[in-house]
Amino acid sequence: MTVNTKTVKVPIGIRKALWAKITAEPDAAHPTYDATILDLGAAVKGTLAITTATLSIYGDDTEQLRDEAFVSAQVDVETTCSDLELNASVYGHTYSTNDGEDSGKDDHAPYGGYGYLEPVLLKDKSVVFRATFLRRVCAIASSEKSDAATRADSITVQNNAVSFACSADATGSWRARKEFTGDGAEASALAWIKTQFAPT
Repeated sequence: MTVNTKTVKVPIGIRKALWAKITAEPDAAHPTYDATILDLGAAVKGTLAITTATLSIYGDDTEQLRDEAFVSAQVDVETTCSDLELNASVYGHTYSTNDGEDSGKDDHAPYGGYGYLEPVLLKDKSVVFRATFLRRVCAIASSEKSDAATRADSITVQNNAVSFACSADATGSWRARKEFTGDGAEASALAWIKTQFAPT
């Protein structure tokens, strides 16, 4: 009897949540980013959803052609770090050590780049690290929420949540991904993400 074996390659987690502000968007090139890459905390969740424009052409009572094109995406992020300075940076609020965070009605979230890692399990139980970099994201103002609850017989942890709208840069690219294997794979994947924040 022949055993039907299949390839196994499945993400089993998420690590890192890195963001840096875009400082310039040159023509026909990737954006440039601030030298300070912000660590948004230990990654808990990252859900990416893509929006497309759809084309359908019908004739002879059947669909003759169907195509889709990328329009935008949204990534919903949860981390373990609820920090006022980080929050101000991502949402475009004002922050100072003396005065803390001030949120104004005319604040606008800046564009930035966002990167994260996924450990991916293979059938031989080795792990590949997949690095993902979103080239042009902007925090969605309505995703900034505060969900405080009284402490009762158990403590409910409130992760920090932010949703980013993602769009293509001046080259038409919106995402870059690369996988790393072997010893030091995670470190190599992280180093690759950091190079995306400093395009040449």
